[in-house]
Amino acid sequence: MTSIADLNPDVALAALLDGKVSIDYENKGGVQKVPCYAAGVQPEKGLPKSFISVEWNGGAQSLTEEPALFKGNLILIIYCELLNSTVKGQTVNTGRVRKLLAQVAPLVHRKVSQGFVFTFDPTNVITPPTTNLTTGYSTTILNVKWRESR
Repeated sequence: MTSIADLNPDVALAALLDGKVSIDYENKGGVQKVPCYAAGVQPEKGLPKSFISVEWNGGAQSLTEEPALFKGNLILIIYCELLNSTVKGQTVNTGRVRKLLAQVAPLVHRKVSQGFVFTFDPTNVITPPTTNLTTGYSTTILNVKWRESR
């Protein structure tokens, strides 16, 4: 039983992923761990070429009349630096996105962390990559359901 003030599934999900996902940049930096940031703690500057952010997707719902047992939704946003091409301009690095997704999926689905159970939302698992030319990153979103494990 958690109080509303202590609900932190975003922190728990970020802990499941932080430092456990890596990407090989080969001759441009070698293998590097991909950081995962909980809601509100992602830095604004100095971000790596790839990183993961966890954000709330709606509010928490109580499973009991007296608010005590909760569930809700989070989104995992996978950021990958865009590829620059003189012919095509800035494009999604689909190879890097796929490699990150392949590592993230088994670390999240049906996993428990800090008293929370995480599963992919079966009705809306993934949003395809979109580009943001302003930030220079593509974003791929995974929808994650959470509930307390007690």
